[in-house]
Amino acid sequence: MTDTLIKSQELVAASVVADYLQQHPDFFQHYPELLPLLRLPHQQRGTVSLVERQLELQREKIHLLQEDITRLMSVARQNEHIFLALNALHIAVHQAKSLTDVQQALQAFADAMPQVKYCRLLGLEQPGADLSPYQLLLSRRLQQQPVYLGRLNKEEQHDIFPAKVHSVALLRIDQQDTPLAILAFGSELDDHFQPEMDVLFLRHLVTLLALVLPAYVNA
Repeated sequence: MTDTLIKSQELVAASVVADYLQQHPDFFQHYPELLPLLRLPHQQRGTVSLVERQLELQREKIHLLQEDITRLMSVARQNEHIFLALNALHIAVHQAKSLTDVQQALQAFADAMPQVKYCRLLGLEQPGADLSPYQLLLSRRLQQQPVYLGRLNKEEQHDIFPAKVHSVALLRIDQQDTPLAILAFGSELDDHFQPEMDVLFLRHLVTLLALVLPAYVNA
């Protein structure tokens, strides 16, 4: 019998055993005397028993679950914080009497966000609406979607934020499918705004400002 055939038979036998144990997870309850005889290799501790390995795996799973719970609780707290700040912004924007009031409300919202240091409403610096100085941002970052999260190069960031801003959130505000303004938030942290982040609250802010800002431009 060749070595290849022996190895093939061993693989088949192992597969049969694995299938049987999967179908009969209580096997070792009926044959507990086998457990002390089973040994498993361990990279750090050498050979350990099956029971020891099972306990270790359970501890690892519990640790991972605890980490997941901690992460989810942190996300929940952050979302609650953002929701409350957004609710305050919603009220302030609707109570605003001028574009300056709106800009101040947006800055207060930014100040309430951790690690967000800067907030600018681009295109409405003067009466009317003029986004021509920011066509680079519109074409490169906001052409396909109304929200961009990430970093800007020096050319894009010039005249918007100082060099110490390392990540941004850009929101394109439209009026009848035409760009009206860009709301920009800046953080000094490299990874504060990342492309994979959820944008639910930011999209809500886009919708809110699209309803409010045209009144100040067309007045």
